[in-house]
Amino acid sequence: MLCPRCGYYAEKEETVCPECGEILTTGTDAPYSGAEAIRQGKRARLAIHEAAERTMEIKRRRRSGASRATVEMPALKDEREDEEVFPDYRISESEIAGEEGGEEVVFERRRRTVYDENDDIREQARAYTEWIEQGGGKRLKMVNWMKIAIAGVVLLAMIVGGSWLFLNNTEGGQKVMARLGKEATSAALWAVGEDLMNNGDIDGAIESFEKAMLQDEAEEHVDVDGMLMLGSAYEAAGRTEDAAKLYAHIYEGTPSRPEAYVNHIRILLNNGKLADAGRLMKIAYEETGEVTFQTQRRDLLPEVPVVDPVGGYIEHKVTLNMYSNQGYDVYYTFDDDIEKVKLPQDGIRFTEKLTLDEGTWNLRAVAVNGELVSDEIKGTYKIIMPSPQMPQPNLAPGAYKTRKKVSLRPGKDNEKDDDIRIFYTVDGSTPNEDSPEFTGEPILLPTGHKVTIKAIAVNQYGKESQVQEVSYKIEVKPYPLSAWDIEEKVSGLDLNKTTMQAFQAEYGPGQEVEIETTKNSGFTTALRKFEYSWGYAVMNLNKKTWVLVELRFNDKATFKAPRDTGIGDPKDYVIGKFRDMGQVASASGNRGLYHLDNLSDGKYLAKENSIRYRIRVDGTWYQLKYYLNDNGTVKEIEYRYIPK
Repeated sequence: MLCPRCGYYAEKEETVCPECGEILTTGTDAPYSGAEAIRQGKRARLAIHEAAERTMEIKRRRRSGASRATVEMPALKDEREDEEVFPDYRISESEIAGEEGGEEVVFERRRRTVYDENDDIREQARAYTEWIEQGGGKRLKMVNWMKIAIAGVVLLAMIVGGSWLFLNNTEGGQKVMARLGKEATSAALWAVGEDLMNNGDIDGAIESFEKAMLQDEAEEHVDVDGMLMLGSAYEAAGRTEDAAKLYAHIYEGTPSRPEAYVNHIRILLNNGKLADAGRLMKIAYEETGEVTFQTQRRDLLPEVPVVDPVGGYIEHKVTLNMYSNQGYDVYYTFDDDIEKVKLPQDGIRFTEKLTLDEGTWNLRAVAVNGELVSDEIKGTYKIIMPSPQMPQPNLAPGAYKTRKKVSLRPGKDNEKDDDIRIFYTVDGSTPNEDSPEFTGEPILLPTGHKVTIKAIAVNQYGKESQVQEVSYKIEVKPYPLSAWDIEEKVSGLDLNKTTMQAFQAEYGPGQEVEIETTKNSGFTTALRKFEYSWGYAVMNLNKKTWVLVELRFNDKATFKAPRDTGIGDPKDYVIGKFRDMGQVASASGNRGLYHLDNLSDGKYLAKENSIRYRIRVDGTWYQLKYYLNDNGTVKEIEYRYIPK
C-alpha cells in the first residue's frame, strides 16, 4: 500500500506508514479518480525518487545515533506510454514578432498521462514481491552499541599489545626505546650509538656506547665490536687516553682479536712511546699470530746483537765477543732469571771481550738505541774441558833400604801433549799449582819410615787430573823430627785458658788500646788489647772470664818459644827444630815442610817471610808463627788461638 503522505510502500497488513507514521487507508477506501487520480499518479512517480533520498537520510541518521529499522525498496521503472491529448501548434517567428514571412516555429504540447491508481499499486506490489523472493527485502537489524564498544576496546587492546610487543621484542622497537632514553637491550644501544656516530653526533654516540658496555658488563656479556666502536668514538672526541685504556681492556679480555692491538699501537706511536709500542707488538704477535705485528716490530726496534761464538758444548775456554751491526750499545748478563734481572737496566754494558772458563754460562744480551731495546739474544755455553790423566811415577811402590829418586810422566793419553804440566808434593799435602813443578829432574825422596809422593797433571785449560798417590818406605836414617804439638807452649801460657788476671799478674797491666776487629773477626764475643814494650796481648771474654787468645812478642828475654827457639834465631835453625820432609820450594817461593792427616802442618810462606806451624783441634786452630827479618833471622813470634 502506498503512503499518501510520503509515498513509502507499506505492507498490506500495516496500518501506519513505517517511514513517516501516517495512518494508512484500507483497501475498502474508494480509489482516486479524475484530477485527484492524476495528482496521485504524479505523487507515485515522485515517491520512487524521494524514497532513495529518504534512504540516504535514514543512513545518515543511523550513523548519528538513530536506531530505527527501515526497508529499502528498489525503484520501479515507469514503462507507461504517454498519450497525446493536445495537437502540436506551429507558429512562425514573424507571427510572434508581428511580421510576415517569418520562419515557422513549432511548439509541442503533450497531454498528461492519466494513471490508474489500482494498476499502479498492483505493479508496485508485484515488483516488491519479486524483490522479497530474491532476498533483497531483508529488514535491517537494530545496531548493538555494546558490541561495538567491546569490539573497540578489544581493537585498542590489540593495538596497545602489538605496540608493546613491537617495542620490547623487535630490533626496531628496541632502537626506538633506546632513542627515547628508555630501557633497551645493549644491542639496541650499540646500534643507536653507531647511527649517532655515522651522523656526526660523537658525544651522543659515546653516551649510548657507554650505556651498552655497562649493561653488557652487568650481564657478563662481551661485545668486542661495540667496544671497538666506543674506542673509535673516544679517539674522534680527542680522548686518546680513554681509548688506550679501553683497547687494553679489550685485548686483555680477548687476546686473540688483533683490532685492539692495532689501535693501541697506533696511539703509542703517535704519542712517541716507541718502546711501549714495540713491547705491545711482541705481545700482539704472540697472542694473535699475525705476522704483520712481527714485521712492524722488526722495522721499529734495533736488530739483535751479534754474539761470537754462539753457545753450545765447548771443550776449551771461550773468548766471547758481542757487537751491534747498527753500532748500538750492547748490554748483557749471565743471569737467566728474567724476572730478577731485566735488560738493559740490570745488565752490563759490553766494552771488551770476555773469557769464559769451565762451567755453564747462560748469556742474555740486547742492543739499545735510546729507549728502543732489541729482542734478547740468548745462548748457553757449556764448557766442559777435558781433564788430563794422572801422571805416572817410574818407581814402583815398596820398601827400600836406600834413598831413591822418582821421575813423573803424563798419562798414556797425554804422552804426546806438549802442554801438560805436573805438580807434586812429598810433605803429605795435596798438590796444586802452588806446589813444586816437575821439570824432568828426578825427585829425591826423603828418609823416613813412610814417604808419600802425590802428583797431578794440568793441561792448557787449567784442568787438573785426579791425584796420583804412591807410598814408599825408605829405611834410611835420620828419620824426620816430630811436628809441633799444642802441648808445646810459649812460656807455659795456655791459649784460651790463661786468664787475664793471671797474665797481668805476671807481665803487668799494659796499655789498653782499640783493637782491629777485622783481624779477629772469628770471635763473637768482646775482645780487649793491651800493649807492652815487648809487643801486645789480646784477651777474649769467655763465659764471663777474660782469657788470653793472642800473644805477639819481640823480646827474647821475656818469653821462651817451644824447642828452644826464639828471637834472633836463623830461619834454618828454626826449621831444623821441627819436622821437615825436604820438599823443594814452589815457583812462588813457598815450601811445604810437612802435612799430617790430623791437619797439623808446617810451611814456609815466602810472601810473609814467615815460618808457620799450626794444628787443628776441635775445629779451631792453634798457631805458632815466626816472622823473619830480611836477613833471615826471627824478629817476632806470634802465638795465637783462631776460633771456628
